[in-house]
Amino acid sequence: MKWFIQVFNSSLLALLLAACSVVFPQPTPTPTATLAPTATPIPTDTPTPLPTETPTEIPTNTPLPTLPPLPPLPTQAPPTPTVAAGTKPILIYFIQKGGGGNVACGDSLVYYFTGKYRTDDVEADIKTALQNLFFYKTAEFGGVYNPLYKSKLNVVSVEVTDGTVEIELSGEIKLSEDPCDPNRIYAMLIATVRQFPGVGTPKFSLNGAGIKNFLQ
Repeated sequence: MKWFIQVFNSSLLALLLAACSVVFPQPTPTPTATLAPTATPIPTDTPTPLPTETPTEIPTNTPLPTLPPLPPLPTQAPPTPTVAAGTKPILIYFIQKGGGGNVACGDSLVYYFTGKYRTDDVEADIKTALQNLFFYKTAEFGGVYNPLYKSKLNVVSVEVTDGTVEIELSGEIKLSEDPCDPNRIYAMLIATVRQFPGVGTPKFSLNGAGIKNFLQ
């Protein structure tokens, strides 16, 4: 019996020693999860306000110097004056280009009031009308044309005998390049004179020669 116990103890010891000599496998290390680095947020751009453009004030145009006053233009007379006898207006005539009339190149005559009235002296009234006509040096105004604007004319004398009118002028007629102007000028002169009662077709001379010599 004693022997058996010894044998058992020896066997138990041997088992324990064998157990101690067993090499256990090394545990596989558990991988540690690596945290992704936290992304640094991109800084939000604070918009820089654009500078507000201050509107540039448009400079006011400097007014042009006042020109010397031009001669007053005649005012158009009513078609049929109804004023009392002795106060009938003295008219002058200009050209309406392309007016569909029988003057020059299909033009018409347009009359204007001079601001003066007829008297009992027909010769003086004719001279007044012509001098007013020659006074204006503007080529165009109020939709009408003045072909005498370059010319310099003066009335020397007016003679009325039994309805025949002879008018002597001095100065010069300067024609434009428009071939219609000679006929326009002649029509203006004739109409300005024939507005007066008892007056036929006038005879014009310029510097001692017939005026038609200067209208070619």
